Amino acid sequence: MSHKLERASFQERLDHFVNVIRTEIVNGIREEGTYLPAESALAKQFELSNKSIRKGLEQLVEEGLIVKIDRVGSMVTPRAKETITINFGCPISLTTDFMMDDLIAAFSKRNPGIHVRRISLNHISYSQSAEEMMANGLLDVVAFNSPQFQEWTEGGLTSLLEPQASDERLYRIAEEAFLHDGMLYAKPVSFSPVVLCYNKQHFAGAGIDAPDSYWTWQDLMDAAAKLSESRGKPGIYFLPTSENRYSVFLLQGAGSNRGSEKAEGLLDGLLTLNRLIENRTIFPNYWAHGNDETIQLFVEGQVSIILCTYFNLNEFAHSTMDYDICPLPVLRRGDPQRTLLLSIGMSVVKQSKVKEAARRFVDFLSSEEAQGMIRDKTMSIPARKESASRLAGGALRLPSRYAMFRELQPSFAYHSDLGIPMKDLRKITKWLKEYWSNMIDASELSGKLLELGSEAHKSGQPAGMSER
Repeated sequence: MSHKLERASFQERLDHFVNVIRTEIVNGIREEGTYLPAESALAKQFELSNKSIRKGLEQLVEEGLIVKIDRVGSMVTPRAKETITINFGCPISLTTDFMMDDLIAAFSKRNPGIHVRRISLNHISYSQSAEEMMANGLLDVVAFNSPQFQEWTEGGLTSLLEPQASDERLYRIAEEAFLHDGMLYAKPVSFSPVVLCYNKQHFAGAGIDAPDSYWTWQDLMDAAAKLSESRGKPGIYFLPTSENRYSVFLLQGAGSNRGSEKAEGLLDGLLTLNRLIENRTIFPNYWAHGNDETIQLFVEGQVSIILCTYFNLNEFAHSTMDYDICPLPVLRRGDPQRTLLLSIGMSVVKQSKVKEAARRFVDFLSSEEAQGMIRDKTMSIPARKESASRLAGGALRLPSRYAMFRELQPSFAYHSDLGIPMKDLRKITKWLKEYWSNMIDASELSGKLLELGSEAHKSGQPAGMSER
């Protein structure tokens, strides 16, 4: 059975209209002094009544973004000449991860003299893109996820960022991703472990108990085989070449070993991954181009299990699908749980000419107000303890195990805990693609991993690793 996303409610469509117009004004897409389309045109575009459009426009008037001129229309308000502009570099994914445009709008409403211009950075060469823009004075604040910050520190670029004060109201584990040489260089806004997400109806239909923390990957494969037999469709899918997915198996395989033992552990983890994805009965012979397509396969009921983050749950926050999440399986029964964690933080650029305004924006994103918005409007986990712990408002349908991230914290580990520089992790990505394409065999892959482990052992811990 296919599960479609519910049609947005009236209030959600009205909020969407206001957010779109607000964002376009704040980002300069609609220039000051220009006029919005007629109310009838806006009503048709956003599937609202003229009365609802007028209600939304009144909100924009209250925020000082437009003025209504009788018998003429709604004009974008000219900005005061003393307006400060913050150039904020971030990935486009933040618009869904925690509704960044809504957060920017809330900040602008409380700081009318400060304009935040969101600039989407190239996700493929993120660090290089951010560094180049900083060098040209084009960024004041930049967002990093934990692997991007690891790459940033390994490139010796932390001097480009302003150190920040630690905040005991934020989860310490979320801050640890952005520590280097004892200094904090980004204030965390949200974090997420990689977890299993599964369709409860599919499990019940196949007579399978829900997965739990006792599961091994072999247990998962056995369950996926039963699901495939019951439904005639693959049981599990995720993007194998994603560094936020296959690294799970590297972490679990490597454990706390070093040198050749660590390399053997990495290979052990990858062999488990390979046994899973080579089983075409349970894993489809179609590799989606990204997480969006993986999520869509799950929402449409094409697969029963995916690996995902809490950020990904935002893609089906309003779905009628009956689903839940659980901890990742382990390689061998009795192994300690090892969970890959991703954190997202905000840094102030040291050479910013509007540093005080930039710092105010970063502080706002970790404030009670902003963190409360993340809690109420998204599935993402706020970095602020109090916000993450309270019940969410709004109409979000949280999975029953949503709060399990609190108990999982002792198992959390970052990419940096692998002790592998990001440039070497990219080598592993390339080798895996070659292996899965039959360009190299298992012995060649093993040799490359052993050589990489030996080099890391000889050189010690890679330079630029964040302190943990």
